[in-house]
Amino acid sequence: MSPASSNAGAPASGTSATVLARPSILQNLRATVRELTAFCFREKHWFACMFIFVLVWTIELYVVQAITLVYPNDTGAKFAFWAPKIRFLLDVLFISALTAWLRRRWLLPLVTGSFFIYLGLITYHQYFLRPLSLSTILSTWREGLVVGGFALDLFPRRAALFLVLALAAQIAALVLSRKVSLPRRCAWLGGGVLTALYAGVYLIANHFDPLEYIQTTRGVGRVGEIRGYLGPWFAEWYYLRDDQVLQQAIERRKVRYDRLTPREANIPIRKHLAIVQAESFDFNILDYRANGQEVTPFLNRLREMSMFYRVQAVHSNGSSDADFVALNGVIGSTHKNTYKIHGYPYGDKSPTTPQLLARCGYATYSFHGNSGEFYDRRTAYEKIGFEQFYFREELESQFGLKGDRWGIHDKEVLTRSAQMLRTATTPTCHFVITLTTHFPYTLLARHETEIFPDARNTYQNYMNNMRYLDNCLRDYIIALGSGTTVMIYADHPTEDGYEDFTPDRDRAGAREFIPCFIYDTDEELSKIQQTRSDPIATDGSLNLADMINYLRGQMMRSCKPAEAAPAGQ
Repeated sequence: MSPASSNAGAPASGTSATVLARPSILQNLRATVRELTAFCFREKHWFACMFIFVLVWTIELYVVQAITLVYPNDTGAKFAFWAPKIRFLLDVLFISALTAWLRRRWLLPLVTGSFFIYLGLITYHQYFLRPLSLSTILSTWREGLVVGGFALDLFPRRAALFLVLALAAQIAALVLSRKVSLPRRCAWLGGGVLTALYAGVYLIANHFDPLEYIQTTRGVGRVGEIRGYLGPWFAEWYYLRDDQVLQQAIERRKVRYDRLTPREANIPIRKHLAIVQAESFDFNILDYRANGQEVTPFLNRLREMSMFYRVQAVHSNGSSDADFVALNGVIGSTHKNTYKIHGYPYGDKSPTTPQLLARCGYATYSFHGNSGEFYDRRTAYEKIGFEQFYFREELESQFGLKGDRWGIHDKEVLTRSAQMLRTATTPTCHFVITLTTHFPYTLLARHETEIFPDARNTYQNYMNNMRYLDNCLRDYIIALGSGTTVMIYADHPTEDGYEDFTPDRDRAGAREFIPCFIYDTDEELSKIQQTRSDPIATDGSLNLADMINYLRGQMMRSCKPAEAAPAGQ
């Protein structure tokens, strides 16, 4: 027998044996770790570029979160100390995992998209002093597209510059690292480990601060303080379905705000009543001088003749929050524009302001130069009980008024309201919302820019807008004639400080303050205002709901007993 034949049934040796012996998972893991370590030491240039990429992106994300995730809720000292640090660790792990998992061709569009998301978050926060919620995105995206026409004017310049520089650094780091890429097996290992660590830290954070707390008074800012935006947005989607948002809004109807009535004098409500919501009217603009002139000379004088207050604005989801309060006497949802909550019980147990006025024999009309579809006001106003409303569509079709890209100018709307109210022979109320003085304050015609004819910045534009508002309200009140009660309030102050002008905002407490006038054409109400010199009139402890409920109470008191039905409050 030959040696060959004698070994025919024996197992193969050498190379064949190596093929049959599969390495274990642990051996593969060790080999991948060695490969990853060797790659990083060998490709120092790539490692440096990707380190800079991760560092810049993480810092950018953390700063955006720190700026925008504001919340009014008090927290314990331990939470306040640890929450930002845990969020930073989560940011590091999140960005690092994405960088390990994804190739450059995916990272480039991802950081570019993040730039626009971050800019949107900062812009929204600067305007509303609150973080952007998922419910706001889903319920007001159409309004957002309309406002988007002013995008270049809305963006905060310094924040945009910071984000542009961060994006440039990220793109440069990706471009400079192009000669090599992380081996696929190393990418899976690194991405998997970082993802597992991220999930572990997230679970620990959720143990101490559960996402389900979004169902309480903790909003996106408070829940996001320890974890960023994605978790709170998911919690909104999971916990705050339409029926839950509706139920919370109904619960808020039970909270009664009427702290002024017990302390204030009674006043008559005249045959004609005008309630005006003035866009971006800042309390601090009163008695302010720009370019050597009083910005609001008429309103400064009106302040001396009226009952006057500095109150906290209601501005959670948009300007519609303010008119919702004025028309309902309660504060709406903090999660979603209440006008867009299907099934909301307008007038249930607590009648709306138009319903109260109807019980007193008043006809009620609303005026707004914007479209009735904006914030779904048309549908809501039908349920609230207006006898007639005049939005942009009606003002254009019935009266031939012409508007610009934002709507019909306040001067035209107020003129129309004054003509109709002055000639009304029966008790009548007009509810008017202005819009021309909306940020970015660039809607005035050349002949309407009185203080700074050649305005070149937001400060000058805002001063011109407040003079325009002052002129419009002067002409409106003069045109109303006698026998009229007028309430004027703002939806919110202006958005940011300009030169030496500081808006009436408490950024730390996420609160805004607005002026409120109650004026009588036949009587100087300032002389009978019992709270004129009391702190409550100017310290911001009252809110817009307190003011409208005082006015609603005076409406019912002024009604003849035979005409008045129970207020239901």
